[in-house]
Amino acid sequence: PTQKVGGKVRDGLATVTHVRPMLSLATKTDSGDAHEFDTTVQKTLGKDTIEYAAEPKFDGLALSLHYKHGVLVKAATRGDGTTGEDVTLNALVVGGIPRTVNGAPDELEVRGEVVMLRKDFQALNQAQQDAGKKTFANPRNAASGTLKLQNSAIVASRKLDAYLYYLLGENLPYDGHYENLKEVEKWGFKISDVTRKCKTLEEVFEFIRYWDTERKNLPVATDGIVLKVNSLR
Repeated sequence: PTQKVGGKVRDGLATVTHVRPMLSLATKTDSGDAHEFDTTVQKTLGKDTIEYAAEPKFDGLALSLHYKHGVLVKAATRGDGTTGEDVTLNALVVGGIPRTVNGAPDELEVRGEVVMLRKDFQALNQAQQDAGKKTFANPRNAASGTLKLQNSAIVASRKLDAYLYYLLGENLPYDGHYENLKEVEKWGFKISDVTRKCKTLEEVFEFIRYWDTERKNLPVATDGIVLKVNSLR
């Protein structure tokens, strides 16, 4: 059960089997959990110092983008982690998702989060209310529901955005996750400009403390901080 994702595939959309499973993240709420994680990583790798990439966890819909020879050929939701929904046509009208990339490997997968900015969410709900239609509970639900619509014109009108947070594939530019994200940005993808590389656990805690409050000033909703060992190796 711990390897299952809590989503499901909606009827009416074509399905996509993920080449690499899209798994859930372990949720931790206590500083002791971070200490335990750090201790486990150090013991496992046999090192005293580990670099971490710390980044905001955007509250949206996870999306996998596949490019071949620099062209977007497939976009899929996470679904149940093994099978997702094909939303390629809608992904083409989402901000932050380029149709073509230059300088990237011939085949790559980029994962990220499709979101709706707070201001656009408020405008959408106002328009829904004015039209006597049902409003959305939060930006995440609005982004998720919109991306799965079968009318790309409506999707485009709702101004979805995307932040990319993971590069997969063979022959990646760098061993470092943070460095790969910076390379992804050069290719035309949008990444979070607050992502930071931390050399100590104290730097991690500084990042967490700062964004625990400052996240309210971000243009998009977040629901936590993600910590990753920076070295892919």
